[in-house]
Amino acid sequence: ASRNVSIWLDSYDDIFSDFDPRPLQERNISDDFLFETKKFYRENESEVSGFTLLMQEKLRDHEKETVIIKRLNHFFRKSHQNILQQVKKENRKALLLTISGVIMTIAAGYISFHKSDDFLLHTLFVLFEPAGWFLMWIGFEALLHYSKKEKPELSFYNQMAKSKINF
Repeated sequence: ASRNVSIWLDSYDDIFSDFDPRPLQERNISDDFLFETKKFYRENESEVSGFTLLMQEKLRDHEKETVIIKRLNHFFRKSHQNILQQVKKENRKALLLTISGVIMTIAAGYISFHKSDDFLLHTLFVLFEPAGWFLMWIGFEALLHYSKKEKPELSFYNQMAKSKINF
């Protein structure tokens, strides 16, 4: 079931950072606004079909609202893409660690299989075996942990990017 998320605003400035003097089209979205929006979103994680910004009728300006809606749509889509790119980057790094660990473990196994008395090969075995295990497990942990950690953020921005924003 989809639902509508609604937030009450005292003014349009509630949406934007107090520290950003730029025009409406360029201002940064307020951290407080994002925090409250995420809080409403997480109360019930069903699909969000709409995002309504509530405000006293006498304070409304339809031209500003059009700009704000475009700005929020752009912000949510861009944030979703940024997090998605970061997750992919971290997953690639974790996969590279895992593969490096597997290769080192296989190399250690190969050296061990030949049971050479060569000092250099024995030293490589001593280095490769723990390093391989370490890299493999760090890679596995990173694959599981990072994706799990970023999943709520990714879900939030994905839902908000797809939702219809209105006043």
